[in-house]
Amino acid sequence: MTTVRSVLAVLAGALVILGVFLAGVLVGGHPVATGLIHLPDPVRNVVLGSSGQDLTGQVLDVLRDDYYKDFDEELIEQEGVKGLVGALDDPYTYYLDPGALDELRQRNNGRYSGVGLGVEQAEDAIVVTRVYEDGPAEAAGIRVGEKIVSVDGTRYAGDELERAVANIRGEPGTEVTIGIESADGTVRRLTLERAEITIPVVTSRIERADGEKVGYVRLAQFTRGSGDAVRDAVTKLREQGATALVLDLRGDPGGLVNEAVAVTSAFLPEGSPVVTTEGRASPETTLETDQEPVAGEIPLVVLVDRGSASSSEIVAGALRDEDRAELVGTRTFGKALVQSTIELRDGGALKLTTARYLTPDGTDLNEKGLTPDVRAIDDPETPRDEALRAALAAAVGSG
Repeated sequence: MTTVRSVLAVLAGALVILGVFLAGVLVGGHPVATGLIHLPDPVRNVVLGSSGQDLTGQVLDVLRDDYYKDFDEELIEQEGVKGLVGALDDPYTYYLDPGALDELRQRNNGRYSGVGLGVEQAEDAIVVTRVYEDGPAEAAGIRVGEKIVSVDGTRYAGDELERAVANIRGEPGTEVTIGIESADGTVRRLTLERAEITIPVVTSRIERADGEKVGYVRLAQFTRGSGDAVRDAVTKLREQGATALVLDLRGDPGGLVNEAVAVTSAFLPEGSPVVTTEGRASPETTLETDQEPVAGEIPLVVLVDRGSASSSEIVAGALRDEDRAELVGTRTFGKALVQSTIELRDGGALKLTTARYLTPDGTDLNEKGLTPDVRAIDDPETPRDEALRAALAAAVGSG
């Protein structure tokens, strides 16, 4: 009997609400839509239906049915996703539209069309961390440490890094105007012609310090094949008589984690811990070197700066924690987060943080970075690379 009464009460309530609803329509207002009436859940289901849709889906349905003019539904969805992930307040979790996803793939393969710059977010600014040789940016005189403040007249802050990069890139032969802020605060606007850029995975050579041959290896980015390229370079330098090594990771923003493991494998015994990942939805996992080293036991120095991030910090942290290398330079960037890229149905992707990295000793690098054992800064106003000179001296001195 009680159940019957409850059902009748709900139906009576529904009839009352329906009457008020119709009255509202007749006088030109929508009491539910305007918030004049709060519907109890059973009545809400009767009047509005219970489809189980998420909030975004409901809003799109309303717009499709009732909005006063046509609109770009795909654009609405993309902007909605950006707002959704933006609420996480995580600068490393963001939506990639199809074009940006394609550019990310090109970067991972070491090729793209642009002006020849490596950039990174530093607080609220976009900072140049690398200027590639023979590229449009080098020809225009852009220097490491300068800031990108605008692209084609649109201003960009640090948390808009990916959007700024996407707009700097484009078809070869087209032009882009970039606002560059120097250390003294002056801004110059440079119009550059985009070109095909091939990122040199590794550059290497023999340097001299106190009469010793020191092998120098510079890694620009952890793209596909980086580990093999480093192994090849180290092998050739040792064949040329190198008695110590400098691994230069300055301005290297990171990249593929499996390549970080491969690079570390060139210096540490097989089975050595490289990095541990842990996250709310992923089990704690320790990645280890999986090849025999090619560097032997000769002294090793890793050269780092504020542009050394992510995979660069993984390698530097592992080599120092395992007492294999000394760090020279300045504090690293402090981006020790695991990034995953999940493709979406619109052809874009969600790049999100899924875990954090810990060095073999358990150090959380995020936002702190690595402090070097020997502090050294290059003065861009001089032709001499002061930080490299300090690294070479440390390599010879530790032998």
